[in-house]
Parts: sequence; C-alpha cells; structure tokens
Amino acid sequence: MTAIQLRAELFREMNPMLENEAMLSKMLGFVKKLFAEQQAEKKVTDKKPYQVIEVDPEIKKWSGCASFSADEIENDPRLNAILSR
Repeated sequence: MTAIQLRAELFREMNPMLENEAMLSKMLGFVKKLFAEQQAEKKVTDKKPYQVIEVDPEIKKWSGCASFSADEIENDPRLNAILSR
C-alpha cells in the first residue's frame, strides 16, 4: 500500500469514532504514545555528524544579548526557520 492509501484507510477506520469523546481521547493517547516511541527510537539511532566544540567564554558572554519580538519573528522567514528548530 502507498502512503496515500494507508492514510485514506486510517481515516476511514477513524471516521465512525470521531463523534465519541471517549474514543477520541483513547485515539489521541495512542497516537501520542506512538509518536513518543518513534522519537525515542530516533534519538537512539541519530548520531551527530559533527563534532561539538566548547564555546569560548569571550563569545559565551554575549549569549542572549539580542532579542526579537513575536512580530519580528513571524515576519522574518529566516528567524522563523532558525527558531523553529
């Protein structure tokens, strides 16, 4: 099955349960659990392809000296991309 077919099948199966609050709560809990397991597996398999170097104290003292408003972040795609990582 393709991803599109799997997605359609998933929504077909979920559709009858969408009116029931208890079922929605159970589905949400299950999906969150699946996602958490996926993230845990990903962290185990992820290896950093770079070397971490300690920041020089002269540079570190400038950490946090700049700030941006929410409007500036929303209107600047570069800031938005950097801060969403």
